Amino acid sequence: MKIALIAALFAFCGPDPVPQQQGIVVDAAKKTVRVACKIAPRKLANLPDVYPCEVVATWPAPKGNKAHETVVTFDVMPSDVHKALESLGLKPGKPGRGEDPLASGPECEVLLEIPGANNAPPREIRIESVMIDKKTGKALPPVKWLFTGSVPKDGKYGADVTGTLIALYPVTDEVVMQSGLTMREEGMIKIETAKNLLPAEGSPVTLLIRPASGAPAAVAAAAADPEKQVLKFSKGVGPGDAPAPAVSSGSAPSSAGSTADPFEHRKEVRPGKSLPDSSRPIDAPKQ
Repeated sequence: MKIALIAALFAFCGPDPVPQQQGIVVDAAKKTVRVACKIAPRKLANLPDVYPCEVVATWPAPKGNKAHETVVTFDVMPSDVHKALESLGLKPGKPGRGEDPLASGPECEVLLEIPGANNAPPREIRIESVMIDKKTGKALPPVKWLFTGSVPKDGKYGADVTGTLIALYPVTDEVVMQSGLTMREEGMIKIETAKNLLPAEGSPVTLLIRPASGAPAAVAAAAADPEKQVLKFSKGVGPGDAPAPAVSSGSAPSSAGSTADPFEHRKEVRPGKSLPDSSRPIDAPKQ
């Protein structure tokens, strides 16, 4: 029923699947969708702390529900990125939320194009290379990125309501893409951005999405216990011999009279302990 509603919504949008707006470019020759973005701030003025990244790309605050936990922000409609991916011949699968069901869809690669300094050519890097495990100080290994499409919300394409383009964990199904990671990994791997590889917050970059050229190894392999796979991954990347990247606060610490932290649960948790999805606020507080 949900898939039929999503199809009906796109049928209403018109016959042209390629978005005709500034901020999205479809390179048919390279089978790549380019989305103009900016490096996201890691501290929002209305929140008391810096929260681990659970999404890759979303609208900026205050309209983006996940603006407090993202790598980059953008201003286009997520449904237009969906149409752009379909123009490359991809067909969306289905997003997951919480523990079940798992996300499905064609596999893609997600990269950042960073402008070069002093007239140097831009460089492309996998998005995983700028997502750092705070426990080990090492980059996230390659994971699967799936073109899932979004569930509907309020009679609209859900991601066009919340503004989330790509999610690292299935904390929301109102997205265009999700990784193959699960809520078990969310409870154990806390992600920060690699400040040494990224330009300053607010700097323009380009998000690149293209069909996967090969299947990278996923942290949680099919038919395997996800928690055991994550424990194996943690041992494989070695001990925490590198410090986690420094996080600039961006503003003075909150005063004693400030309200309680609405994302207290997203601070560090003991290894192996995952918080139930029903007990955690999925979206940022209303602005």
